[in-house]
Amino acid sequence: MFHAIISKAAFGLLALGSFVISAAIEGKLEPRSDRGFPPTLAINFGVFTSKWFEGTPNVQVLELVVSNTHGNNYLTLADNLVISLTSDHVTLVKVDKLYRIAPGESVVVQVGVSNKPGVAQGASGSATLTLTYGTNYGPAITTSTVVNGMVGFGDYTADANSLNHHWNPDWYHEIKYGIFIHWGIYSVPAFGNVGSNEDYAEWYWKRMNDGPTFRSQTYQYHEATYGPNFNYDDFIPQFTASKFDAKQWIDLIGDAGAQYVVPVTKHHDGFALFNISSSISRRTSVNFGPKRDFIKELLDAAKQHQPHIRRGTYFSMPEWYHPGYKKYAISGPNGHPGAFPSGPPHNPYTQQEIPYTGYVPVNDYVVDLQLPEMNQLAYEYETEIMWCDIGGANNATIFASKWLNWARMQGRQVTFNNRCGLPGDFDTPEYFTNDAVVDKKWETNRGMDPFSFGYNFQTPDSTYLTGADIVQTLVDVVSKNGNFLLDIGPKADGTIPQIMQSGLKDAGAWIKAHSESIFNTRYYRITPGLNPFRFTTKLNAFYIHVMSRGGATVTVPYRIPYLPGDKITVVGGSLAGTEVPVTSWNQDSVTFAVSDAIWQADKYVWTFKVNYDSTW
Repeated sequence: MFHAIISKAAFGLLALGSFVISAAIEGKLEPRSDRGFPPTLAINFGVFTSKWFEGTPNVQVLELVVSNTHGNNYLTLADNLVISLTSDHVTLVKVDKLYRIAPGESVVVQVGVSNKPGVAQGASGSATLTLTYGTNYGPAITTSTVVNGMVGFGDYTADANSLNHHWNPDWYHEIKYGIFIHWGIYSVPAFGNVGSNEDYAEWYWKRMNDGPTFRSQTYQYHEATYGPNFNYDDFIPQFTASKFDAKQWIDLIGDAGAQYVVPVTKHHDGFALFNISSSISRRTSVNFGPKRDFIKELLDAAKQHQPHIRRGTYFSMPEWYHPGYKKYAISGPNGHPGAFPSGPPHNPYTQQEIPYTGYVPVNDYVVDLQLPEMNQLAYEYETEIMWCDIGGANNATIFASKWLNWARMQGRQVTFNNRCGLPGDFDTPEYFTNDAVVDKKWETNRGMDPFSFGYNFQTPDSTYLTGADIVQTLVDVVSKNGNFLLDIGPKADGTIPQIMQSGLKDAGAWIKAHSESIFNTRYYRITPGLNPFRFTTKLNAFYIHVMSRGGATVTVPYRIPYLPGDKITVVGGSLAGTEVPVTSWNQDSVTFAVSDAIWQADKYVWTFKVNYDSTW
């Protein structure tokens, strides 16, 4: 399944015709085209996606990968490119405007189509897409391809093949940067050790049970601090959330420049922060401890106070010690990160069986607990991102097919990750960044803490990510087709440590000032750039990110889509909009002058925009 793209661009609304509708791209004819230096265009790939254009749910997105295989010539506005479509099944409604394709570059073009009268939604269909160009300086040059696939939007069925047709909505590719929140019972002990012994603080209960040989020494710490008869669930009354303020959390996320939020709704300890039917479980913050529905409070605050922030939900598929998980138990050696032994739980010091607070017997963990909880998050809490964890036993095909069909009927495009038991819409590497562009959408996730997602009171402030770290990671990830989901771990009282707040706000100031070069962009398919450079693109511009301060000139040693006549301007900082003069150019490099004042006017990453002004 090809998930390569993907940012929404400016569209030209087209006049409708019975067989062919074309959108000519107008541009001033200049000497370059008078001499006739056409590119060589090819359509490498085409697919009818499951996406639609926001606000137009009947307009399906058809995507093409268009490449310029010529060794020297660029596509510019002067080539007068026209994209046309013929089909017995669909009508052309919208098309991306292509401004520039460099030699060797490929770009994704979005074409909007709607089914012709009498063609059923989800039927098999085809269309011939044709590129025509060069008519300003000679005979028309054309290239065509036939795209076959599902036209319109049929219902998903409860099988993996059907669900593999689902694509990320464009909004997910555009938002780039989100905040993860790990908060729960484990925030009370808030222990994961430090340095080479550090482990996830949110795995406190499991590490107690992994015994004295596990590197975090949680077993020893718990016995020395709380005593051998103090069980994990005894922390529940201490999870007070007495200072929790949903609006403050959401406003901080807004100040951070993030575009989505994914709070943990239930981690592996099985303690849910949202309301579920007491007939299947009472192990929730609604029934015990603070007796509040924190997920509702947080998502409602996002809707009211930061409505641009997209709302996701993290959900652990298994529970470590749920008695009903026994037949699905995930085995592994002592301390193995994938081991989910099932319950009932035992005190690791006395080996006595202990209660699983709030446990309600069910016939089947997956059917009677896991699936209803996921449905609750989907329909009652209206999650837009189902961020599962672990996988294991599941009814994901049943869940996802019904949810996707329901969401489409509501006019909503939603997405889910690769940890629900299906390949999912995007991959989720953890504390890891890819070295190069990855075509399938991915999202790296990590904590501001050097190892843990949950709050670890032993972590020194000096080891948390700084604003500079966050900015540079974000730029790097986005240049490679990734999203960045950055985690914070609040304390048990609901406060967010100041060191985290400071880093988020510092990064947020940079992100907001440079937002045009991050959000709604796509990656440069030739290269993301190597240090000190990273690249992002839009259909009408190209962004050069310089990851460290330079000298009087900057030489970009790559073939980028710059042409004489383009302006290069500063993005962000106190001198935003300043033009920097190009001092030399050939097809394999461009050099521009950067004054000391420009370097001093910004920090962390210096961004320059190539405006596609030239029609050379």
